[in-house]
Amino acid sequence: MGSKLVKFEVCNFPGARVIGRSVQVMEPTTAADTSIEDLWATLERDGGLAALQALPRRLMPRADTVGWMGDWNPGEGAYTYLAGMLFEPGAAVPEGFIARDIAPGEMAVGWIQETAGEEGGELHAAASGHVGRARDAHGYTYDGSRGLFEMEVYTQARFYRALERGELPILDFYTPCRQNK
Repeated sequence: MGSKLVKFEVCNFPGARVIGRSVQVMEPTTAADTSIEDLWATLERDGGLAALQALPRRLMPRADTVGWMGDWNPGEGAYTYLAGMLFEPGAAVPEGFIARDIAPGEMAVGWIQETAGEEGGELHAAASGHVGRARDAHGYTYDGSRGLFEMEVYTQARFYRALERGELPILDFYTPCRQNK
């Protein structure tokens, strides 16, 4: 399956706390590495997602989830993938979970849709590239001053329901940015 950018915008992100569970992912990632899929399956199976859905101060609808990718350190060859949900800044982190804070600021947001052909690359692998090209074309650049991260947002409306209907899903993809000077 391939992918394409179907919507792009730059928004003023208010800041948030991602709460969930994580796994270290080695680079380069390959199709044989199932650590991210295994993490999501474990969260579902052991009640972790239900526990997150029950927490107060959630910033997103109950069924929406995020995959935060960060803690990149050049030369280490690995990053943290944090599967969870978005909460208000400062929200309490329950035992058994971790958190990463996202500072307020501009955020490039793209809707990446899976396509039937191979063009555009695999949905998850190509999302950063799709949004990066659109961000650059709109006069913005990546802003690493708020941490080296990007984030997948799996909405009920565009991702999960599309899969349930047998349609091609849309992944929301967020990356911090700033306008070129």
